[in-house]
Amino acid sequence: MTSSVCLVMVYIAVWLASAANTAQTPSDVVSDVTVVMGPEALKREKRVLAEGLATQGECDMMLDLAQVGVMPGEDGPFVYTDYESFEGMEVIQAAKLAQQGVVSVDSADKFLTLSEKARRFVHDYFGLQQELFFEYTHLVCRTAVTDSGSGRPQVDPSHKVHVDRCLLSYIDWSCSYQTELDQRHYSAVMFLNDDFKGGEFFFAHNATHNAQATVQPKCGRLVAFSSGPENPHGVQAVLQGRRCVLAMWYTLDKQHDEWPRYKAREIVDSLLKPEGDQRNEKLENEL
Repeated sequence: MTSSVCLVMVYIAVWLASAANTAQTPSDVVSDVTVVMGPEALKREKRVLAEGLATQGECDMMLDLAQVGVMPGEDGPFVYTDYESFEGMEVIQAAKLAQQGVVSVDSADKFLTLSEKARRFVHDYFGLQQELFFEYTHLVCRTAVTDSGSGRPQVDPSHKVHVDRCLLSYIDWSCSYQTELDQRHYSAVMFLNDDFKGGEFFFAHNATHNAQATVQPKCGRLVAFSSGPENPHGVQAVLQGRRCVLAMWYTLDKQHDEWPRYKAREIVDSLLKPEGDQRNEKLENEL
């Protein structure tokens, strides 16, 4: 073996060792996040529970944003049960409210950055080789109707068992795929508070409404999972107080990328610019 060949082999060995040492893991990319439960504890593959996605201050900022900005959907506040109101807010709505001066720019920015932090963690934890895009991002609050706990039916969850990627039949537990759902590949829920009664997230046993694994809400805690029929899940009844989360659905298909996020980021970035920079940009546009 010639000396030049030996030298090349040494270079290759050094490069491989360097690459191994610098390979990114979820904890490298999002250094303050800790995985606390994996597939074994959560009873199935493609499930994870992590903590540290948000600080208490960041959760409080999101709760303040929700207090001002969440609204019922087109079907009204009692979509899932008569005993809880359901209200939500999208990132573009937060950005527009910041533009109007109704909410702080920092809170709209935090909505975007926290959800992006969650996306990066999900992508890296599950070792995805493709890009992971947002399909939909929703700041959601479920609020118990005052004094409803005593009269509420025992079997009346906040959100009954369902699958994010398909319409689940409760007759034969089969999945019907629809165009508005089947682009979803991964899902995540970031909890923002725990000062309420009930409201636990749960993974269900297949073909039942019974909990297989339960997650207690806590500020900065994130549960993530693949969106298919392998992961039926639901939310237990919120009996007292208000439960708020960042709910996020992801897709591997770029054509279903959540385009309003880009507009929201554009609005927020323009509001975060120093006043002088905004004046200069306006002058440049006028010239």
